[in-house]
Amino acid sequence: MPNAPISQSLTAKQSRFVDEYMVDMNGAAAAERAGYSKKTSRAIACELLTKPDIQAELQARGAALAQELGVQRADVVRGLLDAFEIARTDRQPGAMVSSMAAIAKLLGLYAVETKRIELTGGQVAAQVNFSKMSDAELLALIAQGAAAS
Repeated sequence: MPNAPISQSLTAKQSRFVDEYMVDMNGAAAAERAGYSKKTSRAIACELLTKPDIQAELQARGAALAQELGVQRADVVRGLLDAFEIARTDRQPGAMVSSMAAIAKLLGLYAVETKRIELTGGQVAAQVNFSKMSDAELLALIAQGAAAS
């Protein structure tokens, strides 16, 4: 598979980052190998991985690799389900959880849900990602809403 960027909008260093990221999916290591500072590699990787052009490039390269290898999502899910069953048979709960988490991620079950929270008077307080809140935070939010009404 050629490493030439599909997107023409990436800088040479960003393209190199994408090349390196495709090796092991480790952002900090890819940033270092692409020539970014070791001291700031984690922050740079985080920033680069949020850029739409880089996300599109990674998605395009992943799709091209999957096509080249003849791998489809269903094949991957079946393999992970097989791994889950082996882990269940071997009584390895950690491996069971890992395979289920990977399946859930592939199927989009970890989609981030955000909701707008409105205060009295119709003001929007914040965009909230409920999936990242602890039970205590959720209960406090519910209590706060009950107290306001």
